[in-house]
Amino acid sequence: MNKTRQNKRGFTLIEMLLVIVIIAILVALLFPAIKQALLKAEIAKAKTTVLSIATAFKAFNSQYGYWPADAGAAGTASSPMKMTTTILNDTDNPLKITFLDYSQKDISTDGNNYILDPWKQPYWFACDTKYNNSVTTNCGSGTGGSMAGSVAVWSIGPDGNCGTTITSW
Repeated sequence: MNKTRQNKRGFTLIEMLLVIVIIAILVALLFPAIKQALLKAEIAKAKTTVLSIATAFKAFNSQYGYWPADAGAAGTASSPMKMTTTILNDTDNPLKITFLDYSQKDISTDGNNYILDPWKQPYWFACDTKYNNSVTTNCGSGTGGSMAGSVAVWSIGPDGNCGTTITSW
């Protein structure tokens, strides 16, 4: 008898495994580039937020002629900047002007209501409460120097070290 071979359509197991391996190699090659692009986007977001917070402080001072109550004694930042209650909803803001818009997802959930950077660390700030055009910056760690200006806002960056600080100045 003459057996005829039927044409079977489809892929063999080897062909499927080969395609999966090729896709895995391509993903492995692209992953570092995607991760770097995401890091750059987070840094850009932090820089924008730092500048927005600094602008909000300056607008508050321009409106009322003084810094918010929690802006730090003697122009130093001794604690992370608290949520915008110091700018928005405090008794220091009797006109209830919105100086800074923020997303609830950027607020800490530990009860402190800190505005958080993309790496879930609080932003830091200092205001020139002595009105001598000098602000002490300490990167949140107690070390640092001073800078000329009326307000400074910063994030300690993606690695949490002062070496990668994202600043408003």
